[in-house]
Amino acid sequence: MLLYNNLIKFVYFLIYLIKIFNININNKIRFLSNIIQSNRVKGPRTESAPELIEFQKEVIFGLMLGDLTAEKTSLNGNTRLRFFMSNKNKNYMFHLYSIFKLYIKTPPKEVQRKKINKLTGLLHTDIWCSTLRYDIFNWVITDFYIKNLNNKIKIVPLNAEQKLTAVSLAYWIMDDGSFSKSKWQIILCTDSYSKIDVLRLINILLNKFKLSCGLISYSKKNKNLYYRIRINKSSMPILNKLVKPFIIPSMLYKLGKI
Repeated sequence: MLLYNNLIKFVYFLIYLIKIFNININNKIRFLSNIIQSNRVKGPRTESAPELIEFQKEVIFGLMLGDLTAEKTSLNGNTRLRFFMSNKNKNYMFHLYSIFKLYIKTPPKEVQRKKINKLTGLLHTDIWCSTLRYDIFNWVITDFYIKNLNNKIKIVPLNAEQKLTAVSLAYWIMDDGSFSKSKWQIILCTDSYSKIDVLRLINILLNKFKLSCGLISYSKKNKNLYYRIRINKSSMPILNKLVKPFIIPSMLYKLGKI
């Protein structure tokens, strides 16, 4: 009888241990589940994007020398590209959209500025679009921006001579170039860059493409000096041969073509 009682006690003890063990397992499973849930990325996931082809990289490089901007919300986050221009270049915007359509969720949209244009007396309309955020664009931030205190400053990349191609130059001109009919030359509006950066670009255009260029300096109301690049009349035949195959019809006026 004593043996039977001891056996019963032992069985109950085993059941007790099993219950405790099960509770501990459940707690561990619940704890691990909470960790997994808390580390999930909130919000909709961005679908994976195809790798950029070389032509797209060359276009981005040229546009970044112009007015294209790249944005990153956090140090370890991904990058998006933001296209923004006057609505008079609508055809050009949709051309860019066709190149990067796989990375853009919605087509270009028009937006009207609140201030009246002093020259025309009319409300000015712009057009814009942006890519989704992808890691394949992170190189743009690395190449083109440095941080100064809390400000992000746009620079000419150290590898600019290697990366600037005829394609890049064509899109740079379409994006930020203007043609002077009186002097038959092209001005590249490099106002956001330092004098040293602009001089580097002039040297690259001379050394890599044999283009004769000059430095233009001017001041605005704030009395700060700004710098632009002048591609001289003597180099227009060389420039046309380089970039005309990549200039879309609606932007040929940038080369003096009607």
